[in-house]
Amino acid sequence: MNTIKIITPGMLATVQDDGRIGHQGEGFLNSGVMDIFSYQIGNALVGNKSTDKPASIEFGVTGGKVKFSSSTIVAITGARVNAKLNDATVSQDIPILVNENDVLDFTQIIEGRFVYLSVAGGIQVPKVMGSHATTLAVNLGGFNGKRLESGDVLNILDASQAFDYNTVKLLPKMPLNLISLIKTKKIRIVPGPEYDWFSEDEWQKLLNKPFHLGKHIDRMGYRIEGPKIIFKPENLLSEANMNGAIQISRDGQPIVLLADRATHGGYPVIAKVITSDLGTLAQWPQHKPIHFEKVSLNDAWLASADRAEVVEGIYKSKPWEILLHTRTMANKIKCLF
Repeated sequence: MNTIKIITPGMLATVQDDGRIGHQGEGFLNSGVMDIFSYQIGNALVGNKSTDKPASIEFGVTGGKVKFSSSTIVAITGARVNAKLNDATVSQDIPILVNENDVLDFTQIIEGRFVYLSVAGGIQVPKVMGSHATTLAVNLGGFNGKRLESGDVLNILDASQAFDYNTVKLLPKMPLNLISLIKTKKIRIVPGPEYDWFSEDEWQKLLNKPFHLGKHIDRMGYRIEGPKIIFKPENLLSEANMNGAIQISRDGQPIVLLADRATHGGYPVIAKVITSDLGTLAQWPQHKPIHFEKVSLNDAWLASADRAEVVEGIYKSKPWEILLHTRTMANKIKCLF
């Protein structure tokens, strides 16, 4: 089996996909990637269908350094890094051809918080309850249910296993000006289940005052600091926690629930970050003010549809086949000598 070896895992590297959907009611966390758009773009660039839930490696806070045992095609997306392949600078958001014993180094994150390494065919780990996602809290899924460490060896596919060279298109296209790290001035939200627990004055605080990331941010959620938001003093039965739910804690400060959130909770949810902006929030700079903007459910659906169209367009353009053409021609030339 062909492999990828972890030389430097950074602060937190795990195998993830788009999450363990459909088992939250049974008490299992969804987990999955923090920046779904970056993950999807990376997999589209290397020829993986999103519907197959391909496994990628998510590096948090700092990037990583890996070594390949065979040729394949990879992509680095998400947070901006200084990436080098055998000491030669390489770009992000494009397919990259790696060969036997190549070393890919992207340890230094210069903007953002989560960077993704996607590989043709996906990281070869077994699915648990329909997902490759790692849930560290219960050592479930991913690579033996744990964070990746130096020396870990993960199975991958060789390029010849991941692709059918006989079906390569004649005119694949490389996406132009593609940047997977999305930066915006505002985070879009829709009203949450307890939206009416908050007066118009409290809503105006949320929508018109600046907030900042607090000191406590991780894959479970981000604590947000800003003006105190007051809600009516009623008891709330525990309810299912949504990805992107903005809970208001007893001290009046928001908590945005994310990939490794608990399955249920008891704080009122004033709003929910729309799916398209979850990755943007996950990558948000520590000292940049956060401004929230309320949008309609229809706007939220349209934003998701726009992102899906971008990913589908990349996949249909088959940019990885440009590298397959290069490799095929190199092999033919090699056979002549």
